[in-house]
Amino acid sequence: MKERNKDIERRVPFYKRHINQVIALLFIAGLIAYSNTFYSAFCWDDKAQILTNENIQDLAYFSDLSVWTDVNYRPLSKFSFALNWYFGGDNVVGYHLVNLLLHLLTAVVAYSLARYTLSLLSPADGFDERFKKISALFVALLFLLHPLQTMAVTYIVQRMTVMAALFYLLAVFLYARGRHAYLYDGLSRRSLGLLLLALLSGILGVMSKQNAVSFPLAFILYEIFFIRKPDGRYCKKYVFSSLVIFFAAFLVVVFAGLLPAETSQYTRLEYFSAQLGIFHKYLLLILFPISQNVDYFIILKTPFFGAREIIGAILSAGMLVLGVFTFRKNKLVSFGIFWFFIAMSVESGIIPIRDIMMEHRMYLPMFGIGMVLAGIIMKYMPYRSVYVVYITGIMFFMLLALGTYNRNKVWQSELTLWQDGIEKSPGNPRVMNNLGLAIKANARYAASPQQRINDLHKAISYFSESMTGDTIFTQAYLHRGLTYLELEEYEKALLDVQRVALTKPKYAYMKLYIEGVILAKQGMLEAALDNFNNAIDKKDDFAMLFTWRGLVEAEMEEYGLAIDDFKRSLEIDPEQTKLCINISNLYFYLHDHGRALEWIRKAGDAGEIVDPGYLQMLESRVLIK
Repeated sequence: MKERNKDIERRVPFYKRHINQVIALLFIAGLIAYSNTFYSAFCWDDKAQILTNENIQDLAYFSDLSVWTDVNYRPLSKFSFALNWYFGGDNVVGYHLVNLLLHLLTAVVAYSLARYTLSLLSPADGFDERFKKISALFVALLFLLHPLQTMAVTYIVQRMTVMAALFYLLAVFLYARGRHAYLYDGLSRRSLGLLLLALLSGILGVMSKQNAVSFPLAFILYEIFFIRKPDGRYCKKYVFSSLVIFFAAFLVVVFAGLLPAETSQYTRLEYFSAQLGIFHKYLLLILFPISQNVDYFIILKTPFFGAREIIGAILSAGMLVLGVFTFRKNKLVSFGIFWFFIAMSVESGIIPIRDIMMEHRMYLPMFGIGMVLAGIIMKYMPYRSVYVVYITGIMFFMLLALGTYNRNKVWQSELTLWQDGIEKSPGNPRVMNNLGLAIKANARYAASPQQRINDLHKAISYFSESMTGDTIFTQAYLHRGLTYLELEEYEKALLDVQRVALTKPKYAYMKLYIEGVILAKQGMLEAALDNFNNAIDKKDDFAMLFTWRGLVEAEMEEYGLAIDDFKRSLEIDPEQTKLCINISNLYFYLHDHGRALEWIRKAGDAGEIVDPGYLQMLESRVLIK
């Protein structure tokens, strides 16, 4: 037995062979599958987390140590967004490039961990060594190309999920190498360095997203399954003491009231019950990823332990029993099952999260599914079928890549995203509200004024329909009010915003804003200005407040103030490119023809229709000067 384990340790470095070719294959496959994502728009939470987040747009914010010690802020992920903004601003291509690169690196680490793990097995364990290389590659390709991974990769803000998984997998890989180095070489610089790097990587994972906090349990899992002393035995005392420490720490967190909860909308028991109720959905999506949805419409209903929850409990228990049963017969299958549950435990356990079901939660658990696949191939595929395995694998992963490519089309814009969502969840009020917003935003590019009006009315219909759902969205009233405002239906706009202000005092600025617009339209400029000033005191990052205050100031011939407000509005919402024309006109009134020319050129560069006579006049005056 001792000689066998020494032989295993000598064979461990074989995972390094052909690594360059594997990395090239993974990168090519990933680039093909995600080649249509680079220009996909900022969607959903991307706007709040990145586009309108002043902290992300200021690298100096991250010089404060308290930012880095608040894991709930996910500082490492947020810092990566800040770097993106620093180097590329709101250029969406840079964000997608980083997301895809991180996904590719995570797949490489998944391959390395799988390959190293498979190298620890021997024919005595009943695994066919001739399938080792291909099985590790299958694990990585499944992780890389499965369509369920698209939400984590293509949805920019879910870079948090990808980074957490990258550091999580890397931590387990480093831990495995460090533990073997310690067991065979003692406490050396190499073994200590690897173990410290494993701990650091795990911490970086938690700083990326809190779901990585289960990494110590993943260490223990790997210890139980694959770490062996030179005599072939596992470190029983080490495992037992580690489990005691982990669960003792967990109990301290629970009884000290430190266990977090993102929402108080439902209790921990209700949330756990809901997770049991959707467990079969996750399994079906893993097996048949053909009906993916950006926003699954899950409503908690009594009884909390109905038929779906009971089925989920049976499925979960059955998988765990299978994991125990296959521990000696097929370690890879058993390990994959337990990895799956550990990786799910934070987000699909007893910590209530607002969204009951999200596809990106399968990102890290997918490695466990890959290991189950590896166990099946290595244990149950006869060697005479090796070419059948290769051909079947190629076809299988081509289908996965095609599914990923097609799913990524949905993420091209908010309009395509929410149109797909409404097809999958017709009664989902949040989807209807968000689709209304997408249609409203898209109306600015309408081919004709009448088409724009039709689009705005269509958006209003979705906002109104979302209010009849099980959940009344206050935001739907807000957005409907703003849409009525664009249609110049002021009384309807005011009624909706007044309703919002009564239920949500933080939206009082919207009531002041719309009242200000109505006053401005009636020519009561001083009163309108007072409303806008009061509204800006309450909310200083709403672009239209500055736009309208600028319009009023321009009407009052306060051109300098108006220019400042238009510029501020553009900073908040760069898509208001028509303001460049307003700014140019105001500089012209101030006889600053150089800046007037600069801003009218900016308008032209942004695609706005510019009066060629005005442009020529400015160019001639600047030339004369």
